[in-house]
Amino acid sequence: MYDPIDERGVPVSRGTPVVVRIAAIVGILCIFGIGASVIMLAGSGHWWPYQHSMRIPLSNPR
Repeated sequence: MYDPIDERGVPVSRGTPVVVRIAAIVGILCIFGIGASVIMLAGSGHWWPYQHSMRIPLSNPR
């Protein structure tokens, strides 16, 4: 398709292809979905240290 106003016949862009738009939307949805799953599952499966466990001094007691 050429620009009818321009006598040189400069091609006119038809825009972004539909496949690229769909791929971009799916990609953005995947990014947000993975982020949401990371936030939701961040607290599960963690073993926090016991509060009354023996404390080992790290400094030299001499």
